[in-house]
Amino acid sequence: MIRIFQVAGRPENYDEKEFVLDGKSYRTILCSDALRKHLEKEGKIARLTILVPESLLVDLNEFSEKLRERGLDDFDAAIIPSIGKFGQIEFRGSIETITTAIFLQLIKNKPDEFYIDVSTGFNIYTVSLLEVAKRYITFRKLEGLLQGKDEIRAYALFTPPVMKNVDRYFAEIQPIDARAFFSLPDANIDRIAFGEQRDRLAELNRSGTEIKRRFRKMYEELKLAYNSMRLNVPLAFYELLDFSDTVKEDEITEFIEKFLEPVKTGDAVERLNVDGVNVANIFYAVALHRSFKEFADSLSEPDVDEIWEKFSRLYRVKNLGIGINEYFLQRDLDEIREMGKKLGENEEEILGKLKHGENFTESANRKRNFFAHSGFLYEWTILRKYGGKILLCWIGDGKREIINWLLEPDRN
Repeated sequence: MIRIFQVAGRPENYDEKEFVLDGKSYRTILCSDALRKHLEKEGKIARLTILVPESLLVDLNEFSEKLRERGLDDFDAAIIPSIGKFGQIEFRGSIETITTAIFLQLIKNKPDEFYIDVSTGFNIYTVSLLEVAKRYITFRKLEGLLQGKDEIRAYALFTPPVMKNVDRYFAEIQPIDARAFFSLPDANIDRIAFGEQRDRLAELNRSGTEIKRRFRKMYEELKLAYNSMRLNVPLAFYELLDFSDTVKEDEITEFIEKFLEPVKTGDAVERLNVDGVNVANIFYAVALHRSFKEFADSLSEPDVDEIWEKFSRLYRVKNLGIGINEYFLQRDLDEIREMGKKLGENEEEILGKLKHGENFTESANRKRNFFAHSGFLYEWTILRKYGGKILLCWIGDGKREIINWLLEPDRN
């Protein structure tokens, strides 16, 4: 389903106008509603969500009814935070709090195609809508980054300023895009918000003890997977990673929404200052972990041919920027194939002994040699010939140290 989002103003300020899209005219009070009708005329299913700043309402149902009285009859409505003083009430917060609230609306709806109407609303809301669109596009692209998928489509809807004495408006639609890079999101589940309400922050963080524990575990696995791929250590996907520690968007959303709840004090409505960039990074981490899991689920057994087939193809994915890994992997797997010829069926041996015989000595700098040879460290990599295949694994005693290297590759 296509989703359309628009920030609304006061219902009484809207009059029916004529909006023209692709040469077709629609009479309604909002251009977003005209777009919905236009898409449905083309045989597409579209749903309009009106985002309502809290400063405009006492009750959301009452606000929605006023829109219906003005002629809008098929929409959803959701409340978003306000900033500034309206009448006697001051709304205290930050633009990132508004941006995060809108971002979570897209996360919950999770459209493959969406439009944002930026023809109405204060500048702060239109800026937030555009920023949210880019963050959500990045999130969706990261979900399929390793697979080379790009299935998200986003558009901005514009009209000239709507005036009382002007009846007809030509609407313009422009695509919105954002790039998703292969990098580890800087996500901190313990830094959702900040502010002077320390007791409240502490209470909210305690309420999420379990989801935070699970996210940290997932994030460590993501870091391990990311460094394994970036630094060309394919065997880690067979020996160290199982991607069982998943965290779903709705669990994260439910936890973060608690930090968006307002607190009324006298003539003020206060919210915590949400770290919206960090919140986006938290969802980016969930998305990238999902992409890694999809790749890992395609793996079967660590034989030389499968490793080459799966990882050489992966390294060629343009958006990853790690194509050079293919050359080093080919060099090291070719050497392993040659060493594997020395084994009989069901025989196994350490790679170093196959290469150097009884004169083999262990590395003077294991970590350096580990990364220099695609993770196939001579003293810890075991070759086994079975069914005509050359299967690889690491000796058990070395795995803990390998994990430490992959989590902190720059540490000496």
